[in-house]
Amino acid sequence: MATAMGGHQSKIVDRIVAGRSIVVLCAPPGFGKSRLAHEAARRISTGSALSLCEFGQIEHRADPCAVANALLAQPKQVAIIEDVHLADRDFMRLALERISVQNCGKRIIMTMNEPNDFPLARITSRHSIDILDANALRQRARVTTDILKSVPRRAMRSRLRGLVGDWPIASELLSAWAASSQDRCESWSDFDIVRESRLGEFIDQEVITLFSEAELSALVHASLLDVPDLDILESVSGRQNDGRILADLAFRFKGLVDRHENRIDLQGALRIWLRDAVQVFDEQTRVEMLVSMADQCSTNGRLAEAATLARMAGDSRRIRDYAHAHGALRIWIVHGFSVLKELLENSSPEDIGDSIVLQMIECIVHMKVGRINVAQELFESLAEKVESGHRLIKDLEIVRLTLLVYGCSFQRTGDLELVKSLIAEEADDAAMRSFFATLSAILNSQRARFDAAVANLNDARAQARKVSSQYNLMFLLMHEASINLAQGKLKNARTCLSEARSRWQRDFADDVGVETVVAALSASIEFEAGRLTSARNSLRKSAHRMPEAEAWFDIYFAAYETMIRINIVDHGIGAMHEAVEDEARKLRAQGLPRVADLLMAIRLCVCGEARLQGQRAIISEMAWEIPAVGPTSSWQEQEVFSIARAYADFFDGKADKAQALLDQSIEWSASCGLERSRLRFLLVASAMATAQGDTHRAHTTLRCAISIGAATGMRQIFREIAGSSLTPALKALRKDAALDDLELGFVELLLNRLGDRQSVASGKLSARELEVLRLLGSGGSDKHLARHLNLSEHGVRFHLKNIFKKLGVHDRLSAVAAADKLELIN
Repeated sequence: MATAMGGHQSKIVDRIVAGRSIVVLCAPPGFGKSRLAHEAARRISTGSALSLCEFGQIEHRADPCAVANALLAQPKQVAIIEDVHLADRDFMRLALERISVQNCGKRIIMTMNEPNDFPLARITSRHSIDILDANALRQRARVTTDILKSVPRRAMRSRLRGLVGDWPIASELLSAWAASSQDRCESWSDFDIVRESRLGEFIDQEVITLFSEAELSALVHASLLDVPDLDILESVSGRQNDGRILADLAFRFKGLVDRHENRIDLQGALRIWLRDAVQVFDEQTRVEMLVSMADQCSTNGRLAEAATLARMAGDSRRIRDYAHAHGALRIWIVHGFSVLKELLENSSPEDIGDSIVLQMIECIVHMKVGRINVAQELFESLAEKVESGHRLIKDLEIVRLTLLVYGCSFQRTGDLELVKSLIAEEADDAAMRSFFATLSAILNSQRARFDAAVANLNDARAQARKVSSQYNLMFLLMHEASINLAQGKLKNARTCLSEARSRWQRDFADDVGVETVVAALSASIEFEAGRLTSARNSLRKSAHRMPEAEAWFDIYFAAYETMIRINIVDHGIGAMHEAVEDEARKLRAQGLPRVADLLMAIRLCVCGEARLQGQRAIISEMAWEIPAVGPTSSWQEQEVFSIARAYADFFDGKADKAQALLDQSIEWSASCGLERSRLRFLLVASAMATAQGDTHRAHTTLRCAISIGAATGMRQIFREIAGSSLTPALKALRKDAALDDLELGFVELLLNRLGDRQSVASGKLSARELEVLRLLGSGGSDKHLARHLNLSEHGVRFHLKNIFKKLGVHDRLSAVAAADKLELIN
C-alpha cells in the first residue's frame, strides 16, 4: 500500500520541485496538500543555500502580515504557506507580485482549500505561477486498486472503491480500517463503514465546517440522489437556488463536488455522510422532498433511484405504482437488470403479493441469478393468474421464452413464429426490438437455423446501437461467438469473444455473470483447438459457478462438455462419474432437467469413447434414459442424444442401426452447417467402423473428418473420440493422394501430438521418473517423496517437472490420472 501511495505522491512532488518559483496547491481537505508541500520543500532545500520557513495558523494569528514581511526580508528561502486565508491577503498579494518581478530565487509553496482563500487571478495574469488543483492531486484509479488488493473479499473491495473514489484521505482511512477489521462486514451499511473508519469524523471536522448553511442544505438535498441532476433538484419543492449553489461549489470544491454538464457528482463517502448523518430538514419536509424526488425520478426513467427514495420516505407502495407504470419487461429491457433488483429489494412483501407486475419482476430476478426452480414456480403461479386476454399475457409469454433460453422445458412448436411477430410489433421501439431480436437469435441458433440467427443478431446489434446499450452489444458478441463455435469457425469465435471480454473488463468488470459466460465460451474454444491449459484455466472461472451464476442453455453445454473431458484428463473416468452425478443432481434441484439430461448424455458419449478404446467405463446405476429428439430440441441435444444412442445400439449388438443413425446425423448436421457436430458424428462412425474391422468405412469417414479439422482447426476431439486407434489410421491416410497440402499438414500435426503422448508409453519416462510416479500415486509431500527416494526436495521437483512435461499435464493429480490411463504404474 505504502509503495503505491508513495509512487503517486512522488510524481506530484517532482512536479512541484521542477515547477516555477510560486506553486499553489488548491484542493479541498484530504488531498494531502501539506504532506506534499513539506516533502517538496525538503527536497528543494536539501543541499542548497535556501533556508526552510513555514507559515501556518500560529504565525497568521500572531501577525497577519508576518508572512509578507518575512518573504520580503529574507532573500534565500523556501517558504511553505498554509491556511493562507488567515493572513493579510492584500499585503501578501503585493509581496508575491514584487517577489515574482524581482525573480530573486525564492521558492514559495502555498496550500489552499478553495480558490476564494486567496486572490490568484491578478498574479496569474501578470506572472508565471503553477497551480495544481484537485485534478492533479486526485488519487488515480490504479493506485486505489493496488491499495485495496489486500481486502480479501471482492464485494467489499468494490464497495470501498465506490466510497474512496479519488479522495486520498478516504483511501487512507478506509484501507486502514479494512486491514484492521476482523469482522465480516458485508452486512454493514456504507454509513457504518464511513463512521467506523473515522472518515465521517474527518468530514465533520474538516469539510462540513467550510460550508455555509445554504450550501450545506443544497448539498444534503443533492445527496438524496444517486446522481444529482440539476433539473430534478430545481424542480423539487421550489428549491431553484440549489442549482446555482451547487454549480458554485463544484468550482470551489473540485474533487469533492464535481460538475459534468447538468449533473453534479458528490464524492462517494461525502455523499453518504451528508445523506445519513447531517440533518438540515425537519422530518416532514424531508419526507415530502423524498416523495417529490422519487416521482420526478420515475418520470425521468430513473427507476432505481425512485425506488430507493420512496423506501427512504416510507412509501413503498409508490414503487408498485412505478412498476405498473413502466411494466416489468420494459424496465428490464430498457433500464437493465440492476433496476429490476432495486425495485424488488425496496418493495415490501405485501406490495409484491398484491402486484402481478412485481411478481413478474421477482420471477425475472430469480431467473437471472440462477434460481431457475424458483423462477419456474413463480412463472407457473403467474400463468394461473394471467388468463387469456389479460393485458400482461404477452409479457408472460416473453418470460416463458426467456426461461426456455435459460434451460427450462417450456418449448412450443410456434415459439419462433411468436418471437418473429413480437419483433414486427416493436418495429419502432429500438430497445424492445433489440431484446426480441436477441431472443430470436438464441432460439434460432439452438435449433441450428444459423442464417436466421445471424440476421437476428445483426438486427439486434443495429437496434442496440440506436439506444447506446453497451451491455447488449457485449452480450451479442458472446452469442455470435457461440454461433461461430457451432459452425466450427474457431478464429471468428475467438475474435468475438476477445472483443466481448474487452468490453466486460472496461465497462462491467464487477459483473460476475458476464465473467462466467466469457470463461465458459473461452473454455470450449480453447479445448476444441487443443489448448488444454487455457481451457482448464477458463473452466475454473465458469463451471464451478453453475448453475448458481447466470448462464443460458448454450453456455451450460459449452462449459459442461469441456468440464467432463478435462476432468477425465486430470482425474480419470471414475472421478468424472462422481462429478457428473453430483452436478446433475444440483441441476435438477435448480429446475434445469434439460441441462441435467444434456450432462448425462455427454457422460454416456465419453464412456462410449472409452469403451471403444478398450478402457474401463463403468457407469453407476441411475434411473435415466436417453431422451428422444423432437422438433423443438436444440442442436446440442440432437448431437449428444444421437451419439449416446448410437453407442448404446453399438454395444447392444446393433452396429448397423448405430451406423445408420450416424449417417442420418451426418447428413442432418451438414445441411445445417453444424461442422462441430458433423466432425463428432464422423469420428464416432470411423471409430466404430475400425472396431468392426470395416477399414473402407473407417478410412472414408476419417478422411471427411480430416477435411473439417483442417478447415476449422478443431483437433482435440480427434484424440478424444478415436484414441490410440487414430495413429495407424492417420499413417494410412498419409498415403491418400487426394489430400491437399492443408489436410496433409493437419494429419502431420495430429500425428506429432499423438506421438508426443504415446512416446511416454513406449519408454520415454526414465526408471527414476516411473518410481516417482508410483510414489506420487500414494500421495505425500515433496519431503515425503524425497525421504523415500533418498533425494533432495529440489531433486524431487526436478523429476516432477520432467514428468509433467512428458505427460502433458500441470499438476500431481493430473500426472497420476494420465499415468493410470496410459497403464504406466500398474
